[in-house]
Amino acid sequence: MTDIVSELRAGATISDVLRAQQSYHEYRRWSTDELFDGRRLDRPAPEDRAALWHAARAELTTQPAGIRLAVDGVKLAHELRESNPLGADVLHIAAAWSARYWLEEEAHHEVSFGRLMEMAGVDPIGHDEVVDHRGPFPTDNYARVCVLQACVEIEACVSYGFVSRTTEDPLVRDVFHTVMKDEVQHRQYFVSFAKALVESGVYPLKDVLSMAYTWIRPDGGETYGSSREAQTDRQGYVNWWEHLRGGEEEFGLGDVALHEGSVHSRKLSSVFALVREATGIAVTSYEDLKRAYFASLRTNDVDRIRSAVRRGAEKEAALAR
Repeated sequence: MTDIVSELRAGATISDVLRAQQSYHEYRRWSTDELFDGRRLDRPAPEDRAALWHAARAELTTQPAGIRLAVDGVKLAHELRESNPLGADVLHIAAAWSARYWLEEEAHHEVSFGRLMEMAGVDPIGHDEVVDHRGPFPTDNYARVCVLQACVEIEACVSYGFVSRTTEDPLVRDVFHTVMKDEVQHRQYFVSFAKALVESGVYPLKDVLSMAYTWIRPDGGETYGSSREAQTDRQGYVNWWEHLRGGEEEFGLGDVALHEGSVHSRKLSSVFALVREATGIAVTSYEDLKRAYFASLRTNDVDRIRSAVRRGAEKEAALAR
């Protein structure tokens, strides 16, 4: 159910939407034990071991994020109950999904990658590092956080998809591919929540656009992670993408698996699709997104923002000729 506001306006209740979420969750749920039952690693390559080292740590950070989204969503929903009942319903729906399904599915990922990493002979994550990755998720504008999480899911699903396509080990392939399919769905959920928060009037368009712009801007965007010259002080929360190791280090990933070539292009194109789905504004490049974001600082009108993007692209094309 990706068009939440339309469903609610058509008469659906919170319970109706939550029932749809539960049904879809049950339909898609898989078992970690069944995935591993009777199987072993055949030929894990150094690249597989490096990918597992990173993936196992990335999944640790979802627990504090899910808890904060659940708590903050319910809190804000109660604050808006009188002034914006539609927006309050959207927040209850988003908070319930985060608490019930996102956390549960991410637990499957955490356990699966940790289990596979140990099978590959990589030391398990130590107690102190696990605790560090459970640091409290910072409070932020709820729509921005939904877009942030959608972008994080994009990073994960594209990276996991790369591993599943390039590995020669069947178990590594199956685990990364299975988790990747979950991450694709999580991206879609977060986009639908951001879209609903804008359509219900809880947040303006600029909040969606600002986070997408922050994520991909070439002069230090979040998608560039550990390769950036400067990192932000996160005050206790670990952003896994800021701790990716390069190819020269033990368990280092090759550049093609991080910020180069088709892998990076897929990440960017998925962020552009995110913007289109959440706002109705079509962007196909960083320059388009920048124009849309800057226009949204002046207006919340979708047509005016689209017009600004179109005029900027036409001017750029004319200068190129």
